[in-house]
Amino acid sequence: MRQATMRSRLILGFGLVTVPLVIVLLWNNLYATKVVHSQVAQSNRNMLTMYMNDMDQVLDEIETYLYKTAEQDQSLISLSQYDKDSWEYYLSTTQTTNDLNLNINYYDAADVLFAYSTKYEQLFIAQQQSVTYGRKQVIQQKLKETLAKNDPSTRTGWNVVEQNGEYALVRVVDTNYDSYIGAWVDLNRLMEPMRLLGQSGKGEALLVSGQGRPLSTVGDSVRLALETFDLGAYLDNGNAAYNIVKLDKPYLLVAKSSRMADMDLIFLLPEKTLLEGLPFFRNLTYLIPMLAAIMLGMYLLFLQNSIVKPIHQFIKGMRKIRSGDLSVRMEDNKLQEFITLKETFNGMAQQIEHLKIDIYEEQIRTQKAELKHLQAQIHPHFFMNSLNIVYQLAQIKDFEVIQNMALHLVRYFRYTTRTQVSTITVKEEVEHIYHYLSIQKYRFPETLEFDFEVEPGVEADEIPPLIIQPLVENAMVHGFSIRTGSPFRIRVKISAIGDGEEGELQIEVEDNGKGLSEEQMEHLREKVQQLEPGDGSIGLWNVVRRCKLYYNRGIVKMSFESAKPQGTLVTLRLPRSKANQRESGQ
Repeated sequence: MRQATMRSRLILGFGLVTVPLVIVLLWNNLYATKVVHSQVAQSNRNMLTMYMNDMDQVLDEIETYLYKTAEQDQSLISLSQYDKDSWEYYLSTTQTTNDLNLNINYYDAADVLFAYSTKYEQLFIAQQQSVTYGRKQVIQQKLKETLAKNDPSTRTGWNVVEQNGEYALVRVVDTNYDSYIGAWVDLNRLMEPMRLLGQSGKGEALLVSGQGRPLSTVGDSVRLALETFDLGAYLDNGNAAYNIVKLDKPYLLVAKSSRMADMDLIFLLPEKTLLEGLPFFRNLTYLIPMLAAIMLGMYLLFLQNSIVKPIHQFIKGMRKIRSGDLSVRMEDNKLQEFITLKETFNGMAQQIEHLKIDIYEEQIRTQKAELKHLQAQIHPHFFMNSLNIVYQLAQIKDFEVIQNMALHLVRYFRYTTRTQVSTITVKEEVEHIYHYLSIQKYRFPETLEFDFEVEPGVEADEIPPLIIQPLVENAMVHGFSIRTGSPFRIRVKISAIGDGEEGELQIEVEDNGKGLSEEQMEHLREKVQQLEPGDGSIGLWNVVRRCKLYYNRGIVKMSFESAKPQGTLVTLRLPRSKANQRESGQ
């Protein structure tokens, strides 16, 4: 029986794969043109539903807070119960203002929280930090005008108000004691999470009133087109799954109503963009069989012997080199191109074999040089502050404190200037941090405290020098503030996690300061993992970089989280190292 040839097998295999694929591609292309409208519309409607539900949930949470406060907050209820010049009225207004300023941080979707005394026509406001003074004055004026009218309709649900061409939602709740509490929500800011619906530049998401009037910022072309379209009539007919509307050009329109306010979230997508690429793929479907037949006839005769086989041998040799076998060499070939490849490959393999050790040693020297350079960056950077402290102590002739201060400074600078030392023990590093914090203690004797928790078994572990100080400095920079009451406290804790070669050293620096926002912590997490320091947070980046160089392939992790009840906790985890000899610079 005649054996099948490679050519016939390739042709048969090509046909078995290509013919069904072409048939499926043709059918899929026809089907895709029919369902693309409904698929895109359903996808966008689901997204609109998700965003509108989130928006309604935010408004519902704010409304729940307003009702709860109106029923339970005695200071708000009593705003109109006391004489305006009485001490009780002063306490009520102070407590109400403090409560508003506190809760504005929890309900960040609200631009303004306010309380109003109808008896004295006095308005109390707490605004977000993003609200400028001028904007606050505009909102305050609008609220006074609205509340002074004492219109019952303003106290039934969320109402859309307009001020200087911008729109907002206002909710007013009556305490039934001649006082109100309410919230002001800017619709443009409320729409910020929904902007990604139009990030591609092909669609537009916006809020509209029940009458079809745009309530949020929208592109000029869409705004002008909406002015010629009766959007209110469309919304009155109910929100269909989707509709194609004729504006300046056909648009796919999807809408979702709010259950909290008389408004709708709509998304407009040009119909033209729905079918982008489909004509190209339709033409490509017909060309694929012809191109496949032509290419198969032209190249199948010499592909296997002239190109495929030599390339396969070449790839096989490369894989052997990658696995560490540097003795592999290419065989002779009749084609000039492959002869050149063979000579180049064989020469490269021989050079790699000779240079591998030299390159490895050069990498070690380069890493050592970079390690010393990074370590040198941490040399004294608060020298002037230290001298200023000594100068102030000398002015008051506190010589005993000057002696102690000088002793701490001597030991601090002696430690930081030892660039020839590449490793130190945990005990030595902790003693250095003690001197550093003691110097800071002289600057802030009443407002700074610190303590250390060092597991006895890790004191002899060796680490790169000056890796804890940047963590402590970070706590001082971001967490420290002059305050009354409890002092600013820094806690340094060093402990071991696990045993043996898999064991890790955990260094924690915790403070009870003002803490970092989640955005700031995420920025620091990204910053310390970058290859270059960039701007800001160089000290923390320096620590991670030096540790990665020192531990080579060991895992180095730095994490940031909020401490309880307040403050920041920075954790550095390193492989444990108990080397008995230090590596000195050359």
